[in-house]
Amino acid sequence: MVRIGRAFNELNLGDILSEKMTITETHVVRAAGLFNDYNALHTNELDMKNSRFGKRIVHGALMFSLIVGVYSKAFHDTDISTVEASIKFTAPVYIDDTVTMEWTVTELDEKPKLNGGLVTLSGEIRNTEGTVQATLAAKILVGNEVVF
Repeated sequence: MVRIGRAFNELNLGDILSEKMTITETHVVRAAGLFNDYNALHTNELDMKNSRFGKRIVHGALMFSLIVGVYSKAFHDTDISTVEASIKFTAPVYIDDTVTMEWTVTELDEKPKLNGGLVTLSGEIRNTEGTVQATLAAKILVGNEVVF
């Protein structure tokens, strides 16, 4: 079997996992249905024109899910488990924003009994203007080989 993704023993401090994406109307509509979150912040353009945001904003849960997908892809076959993850929103994400979602490896804690280790990541979502829209932290268990 050919392994997809990186293994714990291939990581170095400072490694970056990154993806760029344009968040579309379709993302927001599907997220509203998936999360059962039809809050006017996300779904009512008319009401949001007069809000402090000036237009609809993207679900925080959607942005969190998308950036977790960045490390899920990077460790596709070696991702054992997300141990903890947190996010702090610092600026809104709007429909049609192109965002960079980036994780940096900040700590590596080898776990020989698991044939891998604990990877600590620091994350950031920012738009094309460089505005930081969210900061994140995560710890995940990653194996040295395919884990399933």
